[in-house]
Amino acid sequence: MHRTGSFAGSFTAPRAWRGLVCLLACAAYLYAPPRAHAQDASVAAEGLDWKAFEEAVAEAEAQDKKLIVDVYAAWCPWCRRLQREVYAHDEVQAYIRGRFVVTRLDAENTADSLRFRDYTLTPSEMAAGLGASGFPTTVFLDEAGQYITRLPGFITAPDFLDVLHYIGSEAFLDFTFEEYLGESE
Repeated sequence: MHRTGSFAGSFTAPRAWRGLVCLLACAAYLYAPPRAHAQDASVAAEGLDWKAFEEAVAEAEAQDKKLIVDVYAAWCPWCRRLQREVYAHDEVQAYIRGRFVVTRLDAENTADSLRFRDYTLTPSEMAAGLGASGFPTTVFLDEAGQYITRLPGFITAPDFLDVLHYIGSEAFLDFTFEEYLGESE
């Protein structure tokens, strides 16, 4: 008894359905609103008042607050995680709101331009000028736009809070971070 033909033929219709389902799933993903794309780190965490770079620099100076610059790339999984797990964290948001102005730079954006001091730069050039060589990088500037430090890579919310307290309290003026952690424990 030879059943190869009928056995193989019985899977022809389901294969066609699988292809159609796959095509529909791809179309749904492509036409979904941007927030639905988990692959896009350009979507900032909700709950913080993210400003355009130039606006953030001006606001930090006017409000006498320090500036956090989140340098990211849209494709970066660690950047997405930083937005989802750290910037969305309630304690992190509460501390940031009182002491910092927040902005983001897409380190791969070479089309747009921004002004900083007497320079016109692309976001990519600005990110490089702030020392970002990988993603994510968190850069801290003082109220006048002067560089304080940068934090390369992903960091957990509790560890990020330690850094925020160190910068926000201006302990960085008198102590190394290691000394500060020893003093605060």
